[in-house]
Formats: sequence, structure tokens, C-alpha cells
Amino acid sequence: MDKSTIGGFGAGWALMVLAIVLGGVGFTPYIDIPSVVIVFGGTIAVTTAQFETSDLKRIAPAMKVALNEVKVEPLPELIEKIIFYATEIKKHGVMQIEQKVLQETNPYFKEAFQLLVDGAKSDVIQPLMELKLEHMEKRHSSMISIFGNIGGTAGAMGMIGTLVGLVAMLANLSDPAAVGPAMAVALLTTLYGALTGTLFAGVFESKLSQKHSKEVTACEVIILGATMIAAEESIGNIKMQLNAILVDASE
Repeated sequence: MDKSTIGGFGAGWALMVLAIVLGGVGFTPYIDIPSVVIVFGGTIAVTTAQFETSDLKRIAPAMKVALNEVKVEPLPELIEKIIFYATEIKKHGVMQIEQKVLQETNPYFKEAFQLLVDGAKSDVIQPLMELKLEHMEKRHSSMISIFGNIGGTAGAMGMIGTLVGLVAMLANLSDPAAVGPAMAVALLTTLYGALTGTLFAGVFESKLSQKHSKEVTACEVIILGATMIAAEESIGNIKMQLNAILVDASE
């Protein structure tokens, strides 16, 4: 599990609960069925209408990805491994790395270097792996955009609920007993919308974006390394260019 995500996510909701407890009125005033229907029901309905079923089915797996550690090698280790493969190929030929490539657990790395073993040239490896990276980016972007939309929609539904509550309140100013429930809808829909956007959708959107960025950078390093090895670049040049990416990524 990703400790920072779990810790921050849990702490955010725990602080919210603590604030309610310290308020001294209990949880009952913060529970309002019309507000739940407007914010959560409305958000689900709008999100379902905006995206394809195939994308909606990937929400749960995407949340699992956000809550778990990224299975991406740290860039220094990845670069060191690429340089090792490049050195082995220079010294003993490309077949020297065949067995090691087959044991690789990173499918993207494995595919790029299997192309090397198969004798593919740089003008074949680079466009093919870039195409695969492009499709990966599209898949990730669709998931990130779903959570972004959920956050924005929840906030908008909160505002709609506030307007509904205000209209009901103004229409019943002559009846003091009706003003309270209408005001509860007005305020609690805003609260529910803000919480959903900030402490749910916002967390997952941000975490998925960060993990996507790390994975894309790792893939770019793999493409560059495999392409340069296929082009028979010198080990020194490979080191220099890969380390340049490492410096840029750390800034």
C-alpha cells in the first residue's frame, strides 16, 4: 500500500470527523437525505452519462492503483540496468542478454529489449515503443479525467443543491418550521460536494497523475536507451543522455 496516500486520505477524513465531534452537536445534523440524493446521486448520474461503460468499469482498478505503491523502478536503477545491458552487448553481442531479458518483470522494458535481441534497428524500435507509450498515456489520461470530472461535478451538484435549498427556504419564509430543513439542504449539499471533490476525487486524480508521470518518464528512458543501443552509440554517450533525463526528472 502507498503509505502517503493512505495516511493523508485517512487523516483528512479523521480530521473532518473530529471537527464534527468537537462541534458538540453530533453527526445527526450533518446527515440530510435530499443533500445525499442531489450530490452523490447527481454526480453518479452525470459521470455515467459523460463516459463510456468500458471506462467506468476501470474506476475501481484505478483506485487500487492509486492506493498501492508504484511498481516502477527508480530512474537511477533503471539507467544503471540499461547501461549494464549496453555494456554486455558491446562486449559479448546481443545474444548475451537474451536470458536476462526474458526474466524482466517490466513488460515495457522486456518488449523493448526483446526487439534488440531480435535484431530490430533503432528506426523500428523507437516508433513502435512510442506508439505503445502513446496508447498507455491515453488509457491513463481517461482515468485521470474521470476523477477530475467527479470532483468538478460534485462541486457543481453541491451548488445546485444550495440553490434548491435557498429556493425552498425563500418560498417558505412564512413557515419557520420549513426554513431549517431548507437551509440544511442548502448548506449540506455544498459541504458534501466540497468533501467529495477534495477528499475523494481530488486525492485519486492527483495520485494517478503523479504515478502516470513517473511511468511515462521511465518508458521514455527505456525508449532512449534501447534506441541508442540499437544505433550502436558509445557507452559514454548513452550514459550522458540517460543521466540528462535523470537530472531533468529530479528538478
